[in-house]
Amino acid sequence: MPETFHLLIADAHPLLPEGSALPALPPLPRLEALLRRLQVSDTLTCDDDAPDTPLERALAHAHGLPGAPGQVPWAAFDTATLGTPCAWLRPCHWQLGMDHITLLPPKQLLLTEAESRALLAAVQPLLQEDGLTLTYQRPDAWLAQGELLRGLTTWSMARAAQQPLTREVLSHAPTPAQSAHLRRLQNELQMLLYTQPVNDAREQARQPPVNALWTEGAGVLDHAIAPNPAVQVDARLAPAATPDLAAWQAAWQAIDADSVAQLAQQLAAGADVRLTLCGPRRAITLKRGTGLGFRVSSLFSPQRLSSLREQL
Repeated sequence: MPETFHLLIADAHPLLPEGSALPALPPLPRLEALLRRLQVSDTLTCDDDAPDTPLERALAHAHGLPGAPGQVPWAAFDTATLGTPCAWLRPCHWQLGMDHITLLPPKQLLLTEAESRALLAAVQPLLQEDGLTLTYQRPDAWLAQGELLRGLTTWSMARAAQQPLTREVLSHAPTPAQSAHLRRLQNELQMLLYTQPVNDAREQARQPPVNALWTEGAGVLDHAIAPNPAVQVDARLAPAATPDLAAWQAAWQAIDADSVAQLAQQLAAGADVRLTLCGPRRAITLKRGTGLGFRVSSLFSPQRLSSLREQL
């Protein structure tokens, strides 16, 4: 079967306050030309209570990963771990309100490797008592393994950072006993993190302390699934990377000049291609248009990015 080249553009529709107008797009000649040759093949919609983002759901489909939303075994997939319940534990900062939690966007934490390793060493003995082993992967993510993670439904950090949260939606376990166990462990972890010298130093430097660990990507892989090398995510439109309109428009133009241009070249060479535009509510996937009906509609009513992004 010929290889399918798949480009996913994250944040093609930015997350905006209610009632805000979409920012103006810059000229994107390659993308507009490409869209005239593509037709919508699939639309993924995430409800307000979904545990994942449209991008994450579309990416799981692109790699052929198993699991319902919130149960995709991302940690096992990312680390090629087989046969063992895994999850990502991610150092984070919770801003506690009267009846909800606000998760600080992970990129704002700016945790160093030294800080992350020191915190991992501090919490590891407590987690080992509950049968969980930790392995450092990067400053913002540790791999956790153990039976306590089996069957969990977890919210992704990207999804959770978009709205206020209650403790009840942090993770769902299949049994009340497992849920109580996890809540108790989270409380103990929070108390332990509160006393860490790393956090004292961060507060003195006016940086947010790490006061919780976020669990995401829990699940088990029974057989190896290799990442699809033809799947590419372009995340240059992410809000943290585009603080103003000029930077956002420049990011669009950079995507148009390279990622989109490469996909158009693959299409011109006869390859099977997919383009997925991701927003806060939906991910729309397009493929090569075929048939007389498509050719007629493309000629008289070509598909435009402006109309597609309004659906995201």
